[in-house]
Amino acid sequence: MLNKLLKYDLKWIYKVVIVLYLLSLFFALLARLFLSINNSMLFSILYQLSCGITISMLVSSLINSLMRSWVRFVKNIYKCESYLTHTLPLEKKTIYASKALSAIVCMFTTIVVAVICIFICYYYK
Repeated sequence: MLNKLLKYDLKWIYKVVIVLYLLSLFFALLARLFLSINNSMLFSILYQLSCGITISMLVSSLINSLMRSWVRFVKNIYKCESYLTHTLPLEKKTIYASKALSAIVCMFTTIVVAVICIFICYYYK
């Protein structure tokens, strides 16, 4: 049953965060493209702008995933959905473990995406 709880928690969290991941990857690749063109001042400015947007998307995805994990926890444990959550034939520790694992998985994927984007933006040979 932990798998089902974890699946629905991750679906709810990643509904918005995956868009931020894709946007940050897009702008990281765009920054790498502008870096390879390096002929004019315009492409240098666009490179810096794309890197800044990438970093802001990564910070936004980190904060958003943390906040969505917290909101999901509060809604399922203390708000209107809590009645349905507490009527499940599960122990409390399974419900809490599901919430904690979903937050850990989401933070881990956010860090992995951040490392990949920073590597794409700033890696030089």
